[in-house]
Amino acid sequence: MSTSRKNKVIKTIHAGPRVALLYCRVSSDRQASEGHGLDSQEHRCREYATSKGYKVERVFRDSVSGGGDFMVRPAMSDLIKYLDDRPFTQYVIIFDDLKRFARDTQFHIKLRTALKARDAKPECLNFNFEDTPEGEFIETILAAQGQLERQQNKRQVSQKMKARLDSGYWTFFPPPGYDHPKDSLHGKLLTPNSKAEIIREAFEGFASGRFREQVDVQKFLRSKNMQGNRPVYLEYVKRLLSRVVYAGYIEYEPWGVARRMGHHQAIISIETFEKAQEKLGGRHYSRSVDNEDFPLRGLVACLKCQRSMTAGWSKGRNKSYPYYKCQKTCVSYYGKDVRKERIEKEFHELLQKCTPKQEVIRLTEAIFKDAWNRRLNNQKSVFEGYNRQQVALEKEKGEVVDKIVKTQNEAVMRALEGKVQTIDSEILRIEENKKKKIDPEKYGTALDVVFGIIKKPAVAWENGNYKGKRLVTKLVCTKNPVYDRIEGYGTTEMSDGIKLFELVQANGSLDVEMGGIEPPCRRCSGKSLLCVEDFCLF
Repeated sequence: MSTSRKNKVIKTIHAGPRVALLYCRVSSDRQASEGHGLDSQEHRCREYATSKGYKVERVFRDSVSGGGDFMVRPAMSDLIKYLDDRPFTQYVIIFDDLKRFARDTQFHIKLRTALKARDAKPECLNFNFEDTPEGEFIETILAAQGQLERQQNKRQVSQKMKARLDSGYWTFFPPPGYDHPKDSLHGKLLTPNSKAEIIREAFEGFASGRFREQVDVQKFLRSKNMQGNRPVYLEYVKRLLSRVVYAGYIEYEPWGVARRMGHHQAIISIETFEKAQEKLGGRHYSRSVDNEDFPLRGLVACLKCQRSMTAGWSKGRNKSYPYYKCQKTCVSYYGKDVRKERIEKEFHELLQKCTPKQEVIRLTEAIFKDAWNRRLNNQKSVFEGYNRQQVALEKEKGEVVDKIVKTQNEAVMRALEGKVQTIDSEILRIEENKKKKIDPEKYGTALDVVFGIIKKPAVAWENGNYKGKRLVTKLVCTKNPVYDRIEGYGTTEMSDGIKLFELVQANGSLDVEMGGIEPPCRRCSGKSLLCVEDFCLF
């Protein structure tokens, strides 16, 4: 007697009341939690089992889509394993609806075959399974209908999501740093949450060089417990730093949605985002330049090779000692250390020589205030020009869209669609420029900070913390100061602020030619609050 025949004989011997397993499924966790769909399905299936005289042994509940391989559904996989572990029990598998069985024709047939191989009989509340040619035909048609409905629903959802993206709204799961609550005007709208500040600090730190490479951002995010108990991988960091949604834009290339302004609040500026992208596509370093024990690390260069000096602690017999050094092959200076106390003390002495006289400071402040007032006046005419350009572009876009509606030629239509995209990009650029409007209140604060440092750079260095000392260095020196372990500091190129003090002192008056906001200087591209034509305190 064959093995399959023996199993059937054994099952017949143990035959009694039919034992039922219930399978319930909804398409999402939301349906499971909000719609009580699983509970209602189970209730109907239990009533059906009672009416048939079946004994319910176990219930399997899924909250996943019915499309695709049924084995990826956790509860269905458990049900198959449950049958395999009990080969001598003949089960009835009860479904609320044929659509709960499978919504894919191919896998519907495979699931029927898998249950038949385990001698499990499927039963449905609204469909009778028949092992006849006609029954199989009807079953296949209904399974194909379920697949068609699923694919049509998927297409409709995708079309609606794309339309929302085109309108400037995020339609997917909110990225880290945002929640997705409903807004009375916009519907679901990205809103910054408590992690937004962490995202901003990560972006700005990476763009500014505070975090030299992605691994430094990774360490920072870990220190802030960004992912909770989950690890922060480098791939997570790269994906986070590549998302333009943080700059207030919407973009999704797989669906052909080009970059456009979103309606949500930005966490970072587009300039910060672009700087981060430049770094992501450029050279990366294995170590971070930041070390609070060495404020001049990476800011002071070796006189021999012009390379930035590194710094660290050297272990002695009884304790460690701080040193700066150049690790490049600079003739006989390779690997030679310079004591931290010496190099920082000599830099402090260098700063003492940069302290200007009070009357020079007053004249310089007057020059900047005069130039700043002219810059504010010029800003009004510039923004009026932006508004005129935007109105003209919107009118041109409307005319092109009208042509698209009327044309029947696909080649012409594609060309016109490209024209619309070009116009949208230009409008986007104007919108970004309009965001750069100068805030007079910020100018006063920035002026106080910068002049406070330049008036007494040595005092600011002596009293400053790590970040303060590095800010002093960048404001006072245009290029990295050069240092030799024997000769000390070489000729140092002072910043525009110090040069301006010297120029005013030499002229003895306010007769210094200054311009407006155009053209922007090469140093800050006109982004600094304290930038006039020839001098920049950025």
